[in-house]
Amino acid sequence: MLIAVSIGFFLVMLSVVAAAGYYLWAREAAAAAGESTATDWAFEDVSSPAGLPNWLRVMSELGAMLKLSEAEALKTKRDLAAAGFRHELAVTTLLGLKASAMVLIPVIAAGVMYSINPDALAIMPAVLCSAYLGYRLPDNLLRRKIEKRKLRLSRGLPDLLDLLVIQVESGLSLENALADTARDLRLAHPVLSEELGVFQLEIQAGTSRTEALRNLGERPREPEMRKLASLLIQADRFGTSISRVLRTQARYMRIRRRQKAEEQAHKVGVKLIFPIFFLIMPSMFLVTAGPAVLYLLSNLGSLVGQ
Repeated sequence: MLIAVSIGFFLVMLSVVAAAGYYLWAREAAAAAGESTATDWAFEDVSSPAGLPNWLRVMSELGAMLKLSEAEALKTKRDLAAAGFRHELAVTTLLGLKASAMVLIPVIAAGVMYSINPDALAIMPAVLCSAYLGYRLPDNLLRRKIEKRKLRLSRGLPDLLDLLVIQVESGLSLENALADTARDLRLAHPVLSEELGVFQLEIQAGTSRTEALRNLGERPREPEMRKLASLLIQADRFGTSISRVLRTQARYMRIRRRQKAEEQAHKVGVKLIFPIFFLIMPSMFLVTAGPAVLYLLSNLGSLVGQ
């Protein structure tokens, strides 16, 4: 039985590793074979409802029945854009998900509570709380998505600056340098590459470079991205050397990354206190003192018996 379980576990892990390897290989092969420009892949045609799965289209139709004020709709649209959702129906889909969660989660909670205590008045507070939690759940998930996206953007900024310095010093304009850099970062930092692709789309749509840079800094809500966009706007406005600004900002970003790494390293000792105290130390006591305690108990038992 143990041999069969071991062989099955080995086959499952082998299948998972093989599937992951094939996915990464196919992704790199598709990227190497593609010859599209940065704007072709950065912002796909998602204005049609056909681009959504069936269940999301149902959620969008449900959310279309709900109404938001203009200010709330604009705020929700900006939140969704910061999370990377730029679909035309993203706002209505989010509203449909909130309405569905507000109904389904209380129904499930009511069923579970009623099976435990069949008293309608007793389960009513739990149902109301679960309805509120279901309504807030999509917003919390969206907020977490925004934070993860900001983290990915901050990780890719030093590489972006290094590549931009090389591109600008080779004689390219800022727009062409950003387009080439977005293409180069497509695999390593896809989120940052997507944001640069949206910047290229705004330039092609007729937006001024200052406004496009300002949108690039404000859209993802990442402080370092906002700072970089402000520096590029000032360099463009006052005619200073963009390569010098980028090199200084790249040096600052490397120092900032090193300081964050040192800060995280200093926190490791504090974070390891609870795992050591609750997991490692009991195991050590069990391994080291366990045999001696068992031997002592057996000998004491024989002595008491005599």
